[in-house]
Amino acid sequence: MTAYIGLHEQYALVSPQTFVDRFTQRWTEEFNMPVSEPLRKLWRIMANTYQQSIIATSQDQPSRWRVLQPPTGSGKTMGAVVYAGLQAELNASVVDGVKPVGVMIVTRLKAQADEVVSQINSYVGRVVAIADHTDHRAAPEQLADSDIVVITHEAYTRAKETLSGVNADRWHRLTNWRGGRRLLTIVDEALANVVKHSQVKLDELSRVIGHITHEMRLTYPTQVEALEALREEMLFQAGVNDGFQIGTALAWEAGQSPATVDLSDLRAVMRRLPYDRIIGKDDDKERDRLAKRYDKTLAAAEELLDQHAFMALKGNEYTLNSSALVVPLELPGPVVLDATAGVDLMYDLMEDRADIIPTPRGVRDYSNVTLHVARTDRIGKTAMEELAAPRFAALQQNLAQRLGPERQLLFVVHKRVEHLVPSADDLGVKVASATHWGAVDGSNEFKDYDTAVIVGLPFRDHVWGTNVFFAFQGVQDDDWHDNPSWKGHVNVRELLQQRHLAASIVQAIGRVRLRKVIDGQGRCAPTDVFIVLPTGERGSEILRYIRQELPNVLVQDWAFEPDGPKVRVKRSGLPHERLITYMENRNPGRTYMNVIGREFSLKPQQRKDLQKLLRDENHGTTLALRSIGVTYGSEGKGRGAKSFLVKAA
Repeated sequence: MTAYIGLHEQYALVSPQTFVDRFTQRWTEEFNMPVSEPLRKLWRIMANTYQQSIIATSQDQPSRWRVLQPPTGSGKTMGAVVYAGLQAELNASVVDGVKPVGVMIVTRLKAQADEVVSQINSYVGRVVAIADHTDHRAAPEQLADSDIVVITHEAYTRAKETLSGVNADRWHRLTNWRGGRRLLTIVDEALANVVKHSQVKLDELSRVIGHITHEMRLTYPTQVEALEALREEMLFQAGVNDGFQIGTALAWEAGQSPATVDLSDLRAVMRRLPYDRIIGKDDDKERDRLAKRYDKTLAAAEELLDQHAFMALKGNEYTLNSSALVVPLELPGPVVLDATAGVDLMYDLMEDRADIIPTPRGVRDYSNVTLHVARTDRIGKTAMEELAAPRFAALQQNLAQRLGPERQLLFVVHKRVEHLVPSADDLGVKVASATHWGAVDGSNEFKDYDTAVIVGLPFRDHVWGTNVFFAFQGVQDDDWHDNPSWKGHVNVRELLQQRHLAASIVQAIGRVRLRKVIDGQGRCAPTDVFIVLPTGERGSEILRYIRQELPNVLVQDWAFEPDGPKVRVKRSGLPHERLITYMENRNPGRTYMNVIGREFSLKPQQRKDLQKLLRDENHGTTLALRSIGVTYGSEGKGRGAKSFLVKAA
């Protein structure tokens, strides 16, 4: 370990060689995995990058994002734990005149934050790290005394708000400690939700304005006039751009909106309106649901009026849209550990604010991974919901014929169809688990599974691509909307879509056992990945990016036709886990039993049996539903009675 002598101050720094040696020891002895020279070279690069970031921050150099792209299974999270532990050890032994170095680690999930804290403290042998998130708030004294603080992506992306004055004291407590400023921030995995998207739908805005009472108009005339001016502008834009189909058109640049206004007081009053009674109901949950829905529209309206805006047509609905970058690029010392940095266009859009650090060749070899590829049209969320039953029946038949009884499968699908995934009994395999887009990144739960199945991709629309580009590159003129080119790319919106999908896929298949190294060449145990990609050039480009991120992966055609001849398969009744998954992924409110019956193809007697079960408050399924805020209820009497499951907001 060394100390860095700067222009004015001396800081305790972890020696890169010490880090490599200590991490090699943990990798081989504690985790029993082989090490290679390319791996050790990568770990040295990681340590050097951390050190460079600390030095640059200590010297108040302009903040730059240093992006490391260690491939899945090369120890990026474990390495962050060891480095943070070594830094805490060094801090405890500093001599007079040498300043300790504080570290912040940012993880995707709260459970991951807790796990990282536990691992660091276990590695050091005492409490040096503390987590701070909504389930576990650290006291100010703990934050000040802890060498390492671990927070979530959500807290980090809120930093821009805190820096502008909202809860700034808390952010100061996170980024400062007894040793002064924290000089290093390690961001584990690509930051989620780096761009805040604001959208107002014309019909929804009209609906909200219609709920403004006469008294409110008298009390808040400026706010109401601004909302009505926004609505008039949307009507005008809709007329001007009538028939532009899936295109976009700039409505105004920042500072040129029809009005700017603070809607906080009006929003507070409108949140208390009895929306349920206005629509002829007496339902507290419905009142709360509508209040949140309309308040979201008002919040978006305020953001649009304060920013740029562009018009878009989504289906038959006109919308105004805007975006803002919520990642605080100006914060000191960020180092990102992102296995998919090579395909994520975000770092290219950051341009001179980000440095992508090259990864040594030969760190991982995915020649034991077989990627089985089928192609089809329409594999987005809407199509998968519409065609779920026949597609999953065909998938069940296909996989049951291919896979043996010892297989462990992870399905990655859309949230709204997760409950329809075939069970292990349906497939004749050992284990079949399911997760959905938005919940899979960063999870280690499936690290021993030998098979991943991906059916249905997380497409984003053209509005998303425009929002992301504008957030990083600024608002573009009218010509760009018809010709969205950038740096030689003919259609940057399509490029954003392709790279987003490729990065999502690589993250998803990185959850199974291909993440674990089994030999000195960086290979994993044999792993199969079954995936349905789009037809045409888009699918080919996505596959090219996947190959780029998984060196030496074996690609084979998969003889699977999602929309081929209909097949009949036996399903094992209604596994209660499916019902729980179904309700967990539902929006708040009532789901009537006839809807559940249709969704799971229940026969009349099966539906009656389910209702009887749900009336038993001590049944395991009832208890599991209650744990996610779902209860059973009924209304009416006799033949007209209706029963339902209701999910709390």
